[in-house]
Amino acid sequence: MTVKSAGPVASVKELMERFVSIGFAQYDALYVADAKKYNRLYRQMEDIVNELKRKEGDQRRALLPLLDHPNLQVRMMAAHAVLAISPTPARKAFESVRDSGIFPQAADAGMTLIALDNGTYVPS
Repeated sequence: MTVKSAGPVASVKELMERFVSIGFAQYDALYVADAKKYNRLYRQMEDIVNELKRKEGDQRRALLPLLDHPNLQVRMMAAHAVLAISPTPARKAFESVRDSGIFPQAADAGMTLIALDNGTYVPS
């Protein structure tokens, strides 16, 4: 999938806004158990993260402010996106999602922390 933008190449700001929009849609898809929609949105979000990574200077850092986003899905997905470049703030975001006790995000964040600690998840 190509990330849609107003011009020929999406700006970092446009990509960040699209990331948040997809995070909200993922949140909604999780609560109506629409796995097909969630998976499609997940692939779109991956495309955005990869495009940010390809931009000069690795622009995934534009997602750092989302580590404090009030929506747990947006916060958790931002943490995944920036984990390789900002592990400490990303870990704190995962911990805050886990500690919220709001499922399914809390379970996902908790499992991510376990996988990071035991070395089965290595971010790239």
